[in-house]
Amino acid sequence: MSLAQYGFQKLVLLNSAGYSRAELPLDDSVSIIAPNNTGKTSLINALQFLLILNKQHMDFGAHSPENTRRFYFPDNSSYILLEVLLPSGMAVIGCVGKGLSHDYEYFAYQGSLELDDYRLQNGHLVAQPKLISRLFECGKPAKIYQQADLLALLYGNRQKQRSDDPDLTIFPLEFTSQSGTYQRILTRTLRLDRLDSREVKTYLLEIFKNDLQDRSVDFKSEWDKNFADVNYDKSQYDAVFRNKALIESMENSQQIRLGLRGKIIQWRPLIEQGLNDWEAHFQNSSIQLQQRFESLTTEIGTLEHRQKAIFQDQANANIALKEHEKKETRFQELTVRFQFVSDAMQLEKQRQALQEQRDDLVTRIKNAEQHQSSDAIKRNIAKIRKERDELNLQLTNLNDNFYLQLQKLLPKSSFDLLTRLLAKSVLSLSVTEGNAINLHDKSAFQSFIGVLESKLSGNLLKLPGFSLDISALEANLTIKTAYELETEIDDCTRQLAELEKLFQTVETLAQQKQKQTGLERQIKALDNDIQDYQELVSLKESESTRLQTIAEIQRNIAGLDQEESTLADNKNNLSAIQASLKTEQGELQSQHQRINAARHQRLDQQPPFNFLEQLPFLPCMEAAALAMSALADQIENYNRDCQKLRQIDDNLGLQLGKLHQEGVSKFQTQDSAEQELVALFNYTAQLSQEQASIERKARSAVVQVAAILRDLRNSLESFKRRMREFNNKINRRQLSDLKVFKIEPREEDALVKAIQTLISTSEQVDSGNSFDLFDHNAVLDDKELNKAKDLLIKEGEARGSLRVEHLFRLVFIIAKEGQEPAEFEDIDSAASNGTVLMAKLITGLAMLNQMQDPRKQIKTACYLDEAASLDQYNQHNLIETAAEFGFSLIFASPEPQITARYCVPIGNVQGKNYISRLNWQILEAIPPENQA
Repeated sequence: MSLAQYGFQKLVLLNSAGYSRAELPLDDSVSIIAPNNTGKTSLINALQFLLILNKQHMDFGAHSPENTRRFYFPDNSSYILLEVLLPSGMAVIGCVGKGLSHDYEYFAYQGSLELDDYRLQNGHLVAQPKLISRLFECGKPAKIYQQADLLALLYGNRQKQRSDDPDLTIFPLEFTSQSGTYQRILTRTLRLDRLDSREVKTYLLEIFKNDLQDRSVDFKSEWDKNFADVNYDKSQYDAVFRNKALIESMENSQQIRLGLRGKIIQWRPLIEQGLNDWEAHFQNSSIQLQQRFESLTTEIGTLEHRQKAIFQDQANANIALKEHEKKETRFQELTVRFQFVSDAMQLEKQRQALQEQRDDLVTRIKNAEQHQSSDAIKRNIAKIRKERDELNLQLTNLNDNFYLQLQKLLPKSSFDLLTRLLAKSVLSLSVTEGNAINLHDKSAFQSFIGVLESKLSGNLLKLPGFSLDISALEANLTIKTAYELETEIDDCTRQLAELEKLFQTVETLAQQKQKQTGLERQIKALDNDIQDYQELVSLKESESTRLQTIAEIQRNIAGLDQEESTLADNKNNLSAIQASLKTEQGELQSQHQRINAARHQRLDQQPPFNFLEQLPFLPCMEAAALAMSALADQIENYNRDCQKLRQIDDNLGLQLGKLHQEGVSKFQTQDSAEQELVALFNYTAQLSQEQASIERKARSAVVQVAAILRDLRNSLESFKRRMREFNNKINRRQLSDLKVFKIEPREEDALVKAIQTLISTSEQVDSGNSFDLFDHNAVLDDKELNKAKDLLIKEGEARGSLRVEHLFRLVFIIAKEGQEPAEFEDIDSAASNGTVLMAKLITGLAMLNQMQDPRKQIKTACYLDEAASLDQYNQHNLIETAAEFGFSLIFASPEPQITARYCVPIGNVQGKNYISRLNWQILEAIPPENQA
């Protein structure tokens, strides 16, 4: 049997993927015929369980793994079986469901695939627990395999197989390490619609990785590693150069420090001697000054005692003088004030008149305050005036009034009735003709009164609609004599006068009170005037005696002032001398305190002063002499020098720390900071010599980095060479109507150019081309080199590292007959749908074939959906191309494709898909002589 006959024979599904039974031939091209969505794809996808195995590499589209397992393994009698002819004989690889979990397990055995082996006598399928025993009964020594073990068998990985395992190598790979890649590509050949340009690039890199030195280059890390010393030396140079002014300042400070050390060494013994002699000098000087000060204090005390007595006499005299002068001034003031007053009686009379006015006003105010308000007084005035008017009317008509007329005309009963009914003012009216009352018909009036009286029953007067009890009424008028009337009128007039005066007082009560206050103030002023006038009389009597006393006191005060002035001058002179001594004491004490303070502030008892002679110093050439009067200044200057030296030490330490922070760390390994400074100063003086050394190291580093990049560039060239071979493989046959179909790598220009820049630079270094450091041609400052370095670092950080895959992109070059070639980075946009499917299939098959061991060939299967989109010519080309690559092509479409060897329609039995060998239609080519 020839090698070309080895390979897949048939695929069988039992109770799986909606099929009750499916037998599909795989030893040649097949056309699966069925309407869309009736199980074509699910039938072919079942191969993933047997060929891919690794669940991570399987692809069932949008279906979840759980739903996929439930679909393919609904129970423990669901089977997916593959029969394959191998050099070792026929073999079967299968999957069987495990039951409720919808999980599955693998088994395999050598022997042909007989479906009766999987059925019991009652026609039921064998359940998973009884499968192995059933196969043994049928003479098929089957074994259960774990996924990894079966994977090793299928890909011929002998290192992972047991010695007793059969040879089931279906995919003989040149490198078994590529099995994972093979599985992923195989998955895409079963689902060509999911194969994209990115995956093609990934798969090709994996296929050719044994030809590539595809190391993952962390460019930044490599650059930093090789340039570590260079960058360090350069950073030290830059840091020193950048801080050159500071370093020069530090060098000056170092010279000052050396000089101060020499000066302090010279003065230290002199200061020690001066401090030892100071205490005796201070004690003697203090005693002398104190004795002189106490003597002066005694003299000043005597003067002060006399001065105090004088002050007291002056105070007493001044008090007496002021008292007499005050009396004299008072006398003069009173004399002017009472120059128009002859005696005290004149003032007494004025006071008496004011007193009388005030008393009368007080009486009226009290009366006003005791009576009613002004409104009540007005009402009383009106009432009394009315009463007086009525009395005047009665007096005027005393002999001729209505009352008398009625008394004459009427009987007593009628008269009493009318005097009760008529008002007093009516009864008082005159009945003279022309007045308000006129009795022009007395008879008629008497008759009316008679009628009126007839209405009287006892004391009750009854009128129509009205009754009145007259017993409750009194007579309204009593006739009085003229004297009585005149007396009452006079009383009313007097009351009216009093009320009107009272009303006036009440109305002006506030003004009256103010007037009262003014009178009382005038009376009080007159009382004071009377008293002051009496004082004037007394002062006038003592005038001569007072003036004589004033003159004597003034003479006494002048004498005391003269004596006090003399004493003050003497005291001031003594105080000035005493102040001078006090100043001397203060200065001596101040100097003593300064010396004591300076003594305690000495720094020369601490490091580094206690071993200053052991440190580098410059000898002091100045003359040194010590004086007690200047000891404080000298020790303070000495302490300042010590402090200055300490400050310089600290400043140099801080500045050195600052240089460390600025990156100057080259000399930190010295034994001491001072030695570090000396080394730093020497280095700074020789900066120009350091340039050449750094440049030499930089050249060497560039060469080392470029060597790593050469591997990437060489790998890119190797990949391009292998791609030319790969294109020759896929172009053995014309693809559809395409004149050209190639897959070529296109360099990422910027990245590849950057790599080439570094390589070229290293080649110039190797060839002896020199760079002047810090020149525009220097390695570290070369603009093109730094630009290339920065790009490689940026790209490396963005991608995680630099690999060959980052140096190119794949383009698909396509040209139809009569057209110029065009490049596409996306294979799906390169041509029509049918052409793209063919391109994907050929690309996938070529990649799989590329990985296979050329010495062994096992024919497997690949799948093309929507085959009807390809014409028969292209179908025929695909079938032959797939066969050359070692694959049987499976077409799927609603219509039969007569270019295939087999046409297999999908039937349906009892609601489930069904395919048996009886459904296979084998197509034979018509001989040329019979085609007519």
